[in-house]
Amino acid sequence: MDPISPEAERAGLLAATQALLVGLLSTLRRKEVLSQQDLDQLFEAGLMTFERGEPDEVRTAARLTLEILARSLSKAP
Repeated sequence: MDPISPEAERAGLLAATQALLVGLLSTLRRKEVLSQQDLDQLFEAGLMTFERGEPDEVRTAARLTLEILARSLSKAP
């Protein structure tokens, strides 16, 4: 197997984490364990966490990741 670049490794980890989170949260929403309001609050809390003390680049990446997750979840069954 060829070595994986650090950038590809990070992208793969992010994609796998996104898939797991979307699957988990959509399952919890479908089973009515979490409401849409609960999910909105989770994402808002996640955004607020990264607003405190993180470098601009990290905040931007975190915001983008959370927005992608939220969009993916809104399309999930």
